[in-house]
Amino acid sequence: MLGVLVMLNNYFHDFATALVVVCTYGMLLMVRYAEKSGGEDSRQMVLALYPKMVHVTGGSVAFVFVAGIVRSFTYKEFEWHDATATGQVAALMIKHVILFLLFAYGIYLWIRVHRKVKVLRKESASPSLPSS
Repeated sequence: MLGVLVMLNNYFHDFATALVVVCTYGMLLMVRYAEKSGGEDSRQMVLALYPKMVHVTGGSVAFVFVAGIVRSFTYKEFEWHDATATGQVAALMIKHVILFLLFAYGIYLWIRVHRKVKVLRKESASPSLPSS
């Protein structure tokens, strides 16, 4: 039973890592569209969706750290031994490097999204001048 729980933990750890990138990249695309279109509707949609995406992405980041603690304690027994027995050490290392880079890229994207949303909020809060 412990093996199944560890396997599920590792699977969801990898999934949460990917979710960080997917959520942030999707949000970045929406922000860019709102910036390009200049429409108030798209800007309001982004501003309404952003807090919800913060929860999804933040929850994924928190899960990556918590599940990573579990994974680090069980790594040798449940991943390393299997990799050495089957000659998959290089593949395991490459997988972890790729996942780390994806996670770091997701965090980088989220910082960019946050900055852009901050600008959109300021633009929406300031009244626009009527054109004569």
